[in-house]
Amino acid sequence: MEAKFRQIHRFVELLEPLLEAAGLVTEASESAPEPLRFVDVGCGKGYLTFAAHEALQTHARRPVQSRGVERREDLVRVVNDTVAQAGVRGLTCEAGSIEALEPGAVDVLMALHACDTATDEALALGVRTGARLVMVAPCCHRELRPRLAPPDALRGALSHGIFLERQAEFITDALRAAMMDQAGYETRVFEFISPEHTAKNLMIACIRRSDPDSGKLPGVRALAGLYGIRQQRLADRLGVSLVD
Repeated sequence: MEAKFRQIHRFVELLEPLLEAAGLVTEASESAPEPLRFVDVGCGKGYLTFAAHEALQTHARRPVQSRGVERREDLVRVVNDTVAQAGVRGLTCEAGSIEALEPGAVDVLMALHACDTATDEALALGVRTGARLVMVAPCCHRELRPRLAPPDALRGALSHGIFLERQAEFITDALRAAMMDQAGYETRVFEFISPEHTAKNLMIACIRRSDPDSGKLPGVRALAGLYGIRQQRLADRLGVSLVD
C-alpha cells in the first residue's frame, strides 16, 4: 500500500502545474465560477478519485463535480459507501465501461494504470468529451506486441523477449502521444515516480490547445509503418487511418 500511496500522491502533486497550463485555475476576481468536471475512469476503490477530488478543489479554487467509473459493481459500492460515511460532497461513482461512457463535457480526465487498451479508451474519451486536461499512466501493453513487424535491422534484437516487450511498450505509448498531438493536444510524456515504486511509471499528460491537425498524420503513419502496425485501438477510436 505504501507504493500505491506514493503513486497517488505524486499523481496529485502534478495536478497544480498541469491545471495552470490547461487554464483551469479560477482567477480570484471571478465570481460564482462554474464547477470543474472531473472523471476518473477505471477508478477501482477510488484511492486516486478521492485524493484528486480534494486536490482539485484546492488547486482550481472552485467547486468540483467528480465521477469515478469502474466495471466492478462491488468496488463501486465500496467507493459510494465511503463517500457517504465520510460526508464527501460532489463525488459519485458508477458502474460502467470506459468505451460506453457518455459523461457529457469534461474538464479533467484521469486513468491510473488502466490495463492495456483501456488506456486507449480513456484517451479517446478525453478527446471525445473535449477534456482540457487528460492524464494517464499506461499499463499492460499487450495489444501491439504480437503485431510488430519491425525493420530488418531490429529483427535479431527483437527475437529476445525482453527487448520485444520493451519495444512494444515504447511504440504503443509513442503512437498514443503522436495521436494525441494530432488530436489537438500538447502532449507531455515523462516518468512520474521512481521505478522502485512501480515499473509502470510513465505518464502521458495532454493539454488541449487546438483543433485536430491533419498535418501531423504523416508522422503518425510513418511511426506505425516502421513497425508494420496497421491498426491500433486509439487510432480506431479517433477515426485515424494508420495506412495511407
